Amino acid sequence: MLAAAAALAVPFLPGSLTGVFAQTEMNAGETDAETQTASEPDRPVTVEVTRALSRVVNQSRAVAGRVEPARTVDIAFQVPGQIFSLDVEPGDRIRKGDVIAELDQADFDLAVDRAQASFDLANSELERASSLAERGVAADSRLDTARAQFAQADVALREAKRRLSQTQITSPFDAIVARTFVEEYVNVTSAAPVARLQDVSEMRIMISLPEELAAVARSAPDAFDIVASFPAVPGYTVPLVLRSFSTDADPTAQTYDVEFAITGDIDSRLLPGMTADVRIAAASDENRPQSVIVPVSAVDTTSRTDPSIWIYQESSGQVARRTVRLGLPVNDEIIVMEGLNGDELVVSGGWWRLRDNQAVMISGL
Repeated sequence: MLAAAAALAVPFLPGSLTGVFAQTEMNAGETDAETQTASEPDRPVTVEVTRALSRVVNQSRAVAGRVEPARTVDIAFQVPGQIFSLDVEPGDRIRKGDVIAELDQADFDLAVDRAQASFDLANSELERASSLAERGVAADSRLDTARAQFAQADVALREAKRRLSQTQITSPFDAIVARTFVEEYVNVTSAAPVARLQDVSEMRIMISLPEELAAVARSAPDAFDIVASFPAVPGYTVPLVLRSFSTDADPTAQTYDVEFAITGDIDSRLLPGMTADVRIAAASDENRPQSVIVPVSAVDTTSRTDPSIWIYQESSGQVARRTVRLGLPVNDEIIVMEGLNGDELVVSGGWWRLRDNQAVMISGL
C-alpha cells in the first residue's frame, strides 16, 4: 500500500527535484567510469633495441655496367652513286685510313676531265690576253674577262677533283665495324649510312648510380677505388677512371649515368655491349675514422622529412626521437654521419608505435 502511494506521488514532485535526482544518477555514473579508467595503468610497449657501434667501415657497392666504345659513328658518302666495292664486314677491326667502301668512279673521272679541259682552255686564253695587253693590242677588259674565266675554271676543276675523292670513304680512326647498312652495286644517296664504326681506342663503362652515392662520387672521385670485371671475359679485371657525369637524373629510378674509362691494356675479347660488374670501394686509408653503424631497420623515415632514430634511455626506461644524417648503406646496416656518438641503444623494431618520452620494455639485448 505504501509502495503504491509512493509511485503515485512521483509524477507530482516539483520539476527541480526530479532534475536533482537525474543529475545525481549521472554524476554517480561518471564517477564510476573515471574510477575505472584511473585504475587501469598505461601498458608499456615492447620494442627491440640494438646498440649503435663505432668501427672502421670499408664502404663498397657493386653495380652493373655496360661496355661502350669511346664513340660510335655512322660513315656515309658525301656524293650519290653506285657502290662499286664494300671492303668491310661486321666485326672487322680496321685501322685509321683503311678503305671502307668505294663508288663507281667513271662519271666522276669524266667530270674531272671536262673540268681539266675547261681549265686548260681558260689558262690559254689568259696567257693570250695578257700578251696582247702588254703590247697594247687588246683592251684591258678582255684581260679582265680572261682572268675571271680562268678563276671559274680553276674552281670547277678543284670541285670535280674533290667530288672524285669523295667516292671513297676511309676510317677516321682505329675501329670495329659494328654493322653495315648497304650492299655492293646498290645506289646510295649522299649522307645515307654505309657502315657503323665503334672507336675502341678507349673502352668505356656506363653505370647508373643512386643519388646518395652519385653525390659523393661527383664531389670526391678520388675517394673511391673503382674496378670492373666482365662475366664474358673471365680473369680480366681492370681499374676505371671517371670520364663523364650526367646531371640529368632518371625520373623513375632517380639514378645518374656515370661513364668510366678502362685504364691499361684492353683485352681483345672485350666487345661493346658486354656487361660489366663494377665494384666501388672507399680508397684505402690507414687513418680512416670510425663510423657509427646502426641497422637499417632502426631508421624512421615515415613521420618526418628528415630521417630520425629512436634512442632508448636506460636511466629512465623511455625513448626519444633524434634527427640524424645518414651515409651509405653497408649490407643490412647504414652509416650515421651526424646525430649519434656511438654506443647508444637505438630502437630497431617497433618504433612506429612510439611517441616521445614513452616508457617501453626492451628486447633484443
